[in-house]
Amino acid sequence: MQLWLPSTKAEAGADIYITRLKEGLKLLGYETNESFFSHKLQYFPWLLKGVNPPNGTRVSLASTWAGFAFKRRNIPLVIVEHHCVFDPAYKPYRNFAQKVFHEYMLRQFEASSFKTADAIVTPSHYTANSLSQVFGINPDNITVIHNGVDTDFYTPEPSGKQSTEGRRIRLLYVGNLSRRKGIDLLPKIMQQLGQDYELYYTGGLRANKLFSHQKNIHSLGRLTNEELRNEYRKADILLFPSRFEGFGYAPVEAMACGTPVVTTNCSSLTEVVKDGVTGILCAIDNVEAFSNAVKNLTQVPNKLITMGEAGHSYVNEHFSLLTMAKQYLHLFNKLINSSR
Repeated sequence: MQLWLPSTKAEAGADIYITRLKEGLKLLGYETNESFFSHKLQYFPWLLKGVNPPNGTRVSLASTWAGFAFKRRNIPLVIVEHHCVFDPAYKPYRNFAQKVFHEYMLRQFEASSFKTADAIVTPSHYTANSLSQVFGINPDNITVIHNGVDTDFYTPEPSGKQSTEGRRIRLLYVGNLSRRKGIDLLPKIMQQLGQDYELYYTGGLRANKLFSHQKNIHSLGRLTNEELRNEYRKADILLFPSRFEGFGYAPVEAMACGTPVVTTNCSSLTEVVKDGVTGILCAIDNVEAFSNAVKNLTQVPNKLITMGEAGHSYVNEHFSLLTMAKQYLHLFNKLINSSR
């Protein structure tokens, strides 16, 4: 089976998704053909209608933003929606330019993609429900396939977690530095936690000065995959106060590395983190709830270890590349057989 993965460069989670889907299918012995186009073409996706798929293509998979442009005769088209920007919970975090683009262009692009698609996939039930409500799509016509991570790469520290006795608790935040991700809550949470706790966070050049006034918050800058894995392993807890996620790679990667997660009880995060088992879910924007959750986890003997082990097992069972790839392969074969 030949799969075509055409996409416009996003420099975001969507690009990571394409790479990981390709890796997962390769584990099953299937090769894919990727076609990356300029990020600018997301504003003019109809220009991609003339692109020819690779010879032998049996299925095409694309995002909702430009998917309709890749519909070809006798080739089933799978459309993937990573998160719905028209969800009422997402709207407060759009800037003016995004609002204009979304409402006057993207809404039409996505509607066209849903209309031409042979199958629609979302990475969470939350996103599926959001699509159903916003676009009136029958929930039975949406397939939920959770994203996967490389569970052979994201693994716990071989020597085990370092004891927290006699040292400060190490927290980690991974993600872009946006209000949607709850970045504004981090200094408030750390202020409540005090100097017995320290937070390390990822980011670019702007990140170095973001919390320079707060002594228990430290910038890690941009990290390689290996460096990021090392930080997941070193962290006692992933602190992730996001206000909206279509899936949530960081919590899954952290759990795969044996690190518990303290995150928000909202959007898809309730599907990713098992409250009280692999992490703690807190009310959105509730700084006190987040600080109390962190304290409670670190004050109960062995709680971090048992919760980290549970998270590692949970990811291996539900969010591996192999699990994701098998579900996609089942969908692809179903579409191919029905098109004959």
